Amino acid sequence: MEQSPTPHVTYWNTGTRLLHWGMALTVSFQLLISLIMEHPKPGRVLTSTQALSFELHEWVGLAAVGVIIAHWVWSALLTRDDSGFRHLFPWDAKGRAKLLMELRQIRRFQLPQGGPEGGLAGLVHGLGFLAVSAMAATGAVLFFTYPENGAETPFVGNVADLHSLIANLAWVYWYAHIGMALLHEILGHRVLARIFLLRR
Repeated sequence: MEQSPTPHVTYWNTGTRLLHWGMALTVSFQLLISLIMEHPKPGRVLTSTQALSFELHEWVGLAAVGVIIAHWVWSALLTRDDSGFRHLFPWDAKGRAKLLMELRQIRRFQLPQGGPEGGLAGLVHGLGFLAVSAMAATGAVLFFTYPENGAETPFVGNVADLHSLIANLAWVYWYAHIGMALLHEILGHRVLARIFLLRR
């Protein structure tokens, strides 16, 4: 994969960077702690580690819901540049043209720059954002409806199954997102500094 030529390097605005920090920390924590977490069930005795991890998963999950809601508001209403909804969901003429151009670059084995103006990167970010939002929404429903003794009702069981399914999609996105960011870095696109550093 070659580095695509670029005449201009763009940076994410500060609000988007802060919200990305929040999502990266909370969502990564949620995914990783789920590896050791066990939820209550009738007759199941949780170890102290399992019980603590379940509590942390619940409360950090609420923090993630807050960050994700803030990200929706920021992207839909407050962002003044192209890093908001036009980046996440490039359905207008400009976004579609950028997307087609970048797909042609990939056919030539060139990796597009990405960043706030990336059409393909934006579409992938948007799909991942939808998956994480759905995971947070189902998790919030479980927070308020899951019985303390773990005796699931049919409704809670269905929501829990959906939450687990979406979490699997989030895992795929998490690995792919980190992998593509590292590939961009190897090719000199400096995407990590452009999204994580608060100063340019």
